[in-house]
Amino acid sequence: MIAEWFKTQKLFARGEQKRAEGQVYYFPIKGGVVKRRISRPTVKLSLKIAELGFRALFKVLIRYEVRGKENLPPEGPIIAVCNHLHMLDPVLHILTILPRDSIFMAKEELFQYLPVPLFRILMDIAEAFPVRRRGSPEERQQAIDYAVKVLEAGMVFGIYPEGTRSRTGQLKDAYHGCALIALRTGAPLIPVGIWGTERLTGAGWLKRPKVIVSFGKPFELPPVEGEASERRLKELTDYIMGKLAAVLPPEYRGSYQPC
Repeated sequence: MIAEWFKTQKLFARGEQKRAEGQVYYFPIKGGVVKRRISRPTVKLSLKIAELGFRALFKVLIRYEVRGKENLPPEGPIIAVCNHLHMLDPVLHILTILPRDSIFMAKEELFQYLPVPLFRILMDIAEAFPVRRRGSPEERQQAIDYAVKVLEAGMVFGIYPEGTRSRTGQLKDAYHGCALIALRTGAPLIPVGIWGTERLTGAGWLKRPKVIVSFGKPFELPPVEGEASERRLKELTDYIMGKLAAVLPPEYRGSYQPC
C-alpha cells in the first residue's frame, strides 16, 4: 500500500515542489525572524562540508551504528518520527537520513545566534525551520503548513513529537502535531529511534559511547472520517509513539507500549 502511495504521489510532488520553491515563509522567533523557502539541503555546498566535518568528528567521539536503514524508502514523502535525548540528535538524524533530503522542525531556541551561534548556523545549513511551543495558534499553524509543503515536495519531514529533549532518557508525553500533519497529508511515517547520545555529558565525551540510530518499518495512520476530535488525536499520537517505542530499548520507552 505504501509503495503504491509513493507512485501516485510522485508527479504531484514534483509539481508542488516547483510551486513552493519560490514562496518565502517568515517564522517569528524571540528577537527576530527566520526566513525560509522550500529547497533541497543536499544541493548546498555548505551541507556537504558540514557532513564531512561531522562524520570525521563523530568517528572520533562516538561509536556510531545505524540499524534498519533499508526501511527508509529511497524516494517519496515520509515523516520521520524521532525521539530526542541530546542537542546533537538532529545532526545525527540528518546525517543518517542522507543521501535523502530531510527538513526538520525544531524548537525556536536552536535558531538564536546568542549566546552561541553554532546551532543557528547548522539549522540554516540544514534548512530546518522553527516552531514556537508556546506560540500563537497562527504561528503553530504556519509551522504545520510548512511541514505539509516539505512533504508535498517529496522530501523527508523530521519531527520530535515530544517537543523537547527528555531529561530522563524515556519518551515523554507527545504533542498532537505529528498526527495532524500525517492526517492532513496522508503521508506514511517511519520511526527513527536514537539512544546513547544522553551519555555525551561531562566525562562521557571521553569514553566514546556507543550511539545507535534505528529505523523501524514505515506505517500509515488509520483513516479518520471528518475532523479528528481531541480524543482521537491523542489515540493516534499514542499509536505513533508506540511505533517509536518499538524501535527503542525498553528502558527508553517511558509510558508508551510498543505496537
